[in-house]
Amino acid sequence: MIFHDELRQLDREEPSYRLHLVLTEETGHLDLGTLGELGEDWQDRSAWICGPSALLDSADSVWDEAGLTDQLDMERFTIARTDKGGEGGTIRFEISDKTIDIDGATSLLEAGEKVGTQMPFGCRMGICQTCVLPLEAGYVRDFRSCDEHGAGDRINTCVSTASGDCALKI
Repeated sequence: MIFHDELRQLDREEPSYRLHLVLTEETGHLDLGTLGELGEDWQDRSAWICGPSALLDSADSVWDEAGLTDQLDMERFTIARTDKGGEGGTIRFEISDKTIDIDGATSLLEAGEKVGTQMPFGCRMGICQTCVLPLEAGYVRDFRSCDEHGAGDRINTCVSTASGDCALKI
């Protein structure tokens, strides 16, 4: 858990700080509907949240129902995906000699992982550039901008999908 030791230290040393640690493997997911049990004044405070999409969607609902959306600051680490124009296709992973057919909402990174190809990745949202590979053949579409890239272009596999048949040298 990131900042685990620092958070524990704050809990020990700062009288006005209270840590409520939820480890999902041990206790399951935090039910945001029970915030009043954790702090009666939660509606009087600003909140900052990041995490999995399901948690963020739940937070959106709880703060919206309380009429407090202006008090919720959220950081999402996933991208919205749509299947624009029925794209997709067959991806050939040349070095691992594997292929897979995907729809236009599945990333090249996810496709590679599904067939067992060792794919480089980091943030999974196109920021860190760890997943960048040259496109060997065909075309791909970037989820974020809908820009199409062709053979020879360097692409972010985590935010790109097949736009017809294509190949990656991995």
